[in-house]
Amino acid sequence: MIFQLFGLLPWKTALENIEVPLEVLGIKNRREIATTYLKMVGLEGFENAYPHDLSGGMKQRVGIARALALKPEVLLMDEPFSSLDELTAKTLRSLVLDIWKNPTLPTNTFIMVSHNVEEAVFMADRVLVMSPRPGRVIGNVDIKIPRPRVKYLRDPIYFKYCDDVISLLEQKRLEGEKKGFCS
Repeated sequence: MIFQLFGLLPWKTALENIEVPLEVLGIKNRREIATTYLKMVGLEGFENAYPHDLSGGMKQRVGIARALALKPEVLLMDEPFSSLDELTAKTLRSLVLDIWKNPTLPTNTFIMVSHNVEEAVFMADRVLVMSPRPGRVIGNVDIKIPRPRVKYLRDPIYFKYCDDVISLLEQKRLEGEKKGFCS
C-alpha cells in the first residue's frame, strides 16, 4: 500500500524504510532488493538520507519503492499524490504508469483512491464513484482512451469522461442533501 502521507519511519534512512517490510518477512537479500527499487523510482544517491532531508515527492517515491519491493500483484494507493505540488504529482503519476506497464514486475493491478477527477480519468481504465458511509459503488465509468494518454489531455473525449464522473459525484451530493447530509 502507498499512503497519502508517506508513512515513513523518521529514524530510518530511505533505504532502511524500503527494507522494513522485507525484514518483517525475513527476506535475506533485502538490501539488494531495496537498492533496486530505490533506483527504479529515481532516488539513487539518496540511500542514506533521512525523511526530514527529503522533499514530499522524494518521500512518496520511497513509499512507492517500499510497496513495490514486496512485489505485490495488487497495489493499493490512498490519494498518493494529493499532498504534493502539481509538477511533482505529474511526475509521480507518470512513474506509477511506467511501473504498471513494466512487464517484468508482477504488479498489474492498481487500485487508487482519488478526489481528483482529472487524475482518475488520466490514470484509470475504470473509475468507480462511491457513496458516503456506508460506502457503496453508485457509478462506474469505463475509460476507453488509448495509452499513453498525455496527448489526449486536450481532447474533448477526455473532458467528456471527466464530465461523466463529475455528473455521478453531483448526483451523489444531491442525494445526500435530500437525506440531510453533505459529503
